[in-house]
Amino acid sequence: MTILTVQRPEPPLTLFWKLTITLAAIVGTGTCVVLAFIYVHFFVGVPGTVEVLERQLTKQDAVHAIQDDEGDAEIRESRFLASYESTSYYAAPGIDPGVACLVVKSPWDDERSYWEMCHEVRDGRDVLVGIQDPDRRDVLFVPDQFDHAPLERDGWATLHRNLLIRPLTEVPQPAEPPTSSAVQQETRQGQVILI
Repeated sequence: MTILTVQRPEPPLTLFWKLTITLAAIVGTGTCVVLAFIYVHFFVGVPGTVEVLERQLTKQDAVHAIQDDEGDAEIRESRFLASYESTSYYAAPGIDPGVACLVVKSPWDDERSYWEMCHEVRDGRDVLVGIQDPDRRDVLFVPDQFDHAPLERDGWATLHRNLLIRPLTEVPQPAEPPTSSAVQQETRQGQVILI
């Protein structure tokens, strides 16, 4: 005698379970995409470049100084970036590969001297060099991929794609024009006011 056992076929998935499985797949895939975006955006470096160092040399690129043999910048290969209030800023390749330098030439320096500061070009989102120039202004030397917008909102000025400067603050101006009584008082004290 043979006993046959018959198994009932599994009931097909209901619409509820089909939707649940589809939703879980969509949420899982979306989570993976968002995590990948966050990882790439915040944790993976953006290769930095300083393309100005690749262009042809011109007469304007010459730093009028004698290269310091112990310096890290190749002054003869410098490229002019910008001038600001008679101070000139240059980009120069470093002696070591993958290094870029900021060279500053001030009118108060003698004919032979200049400032140089070098850093390896790694992540395009990072500042390469941050210094104060001879006039005590903050200066940033940045790679091509650097985002200038947040600093510009804070008062920094972009002089070149690779150069930002924070101008010295001027004398604060009054929020409102002086009233007529204030003008009369200042005039009585011997000050001349032109309106």
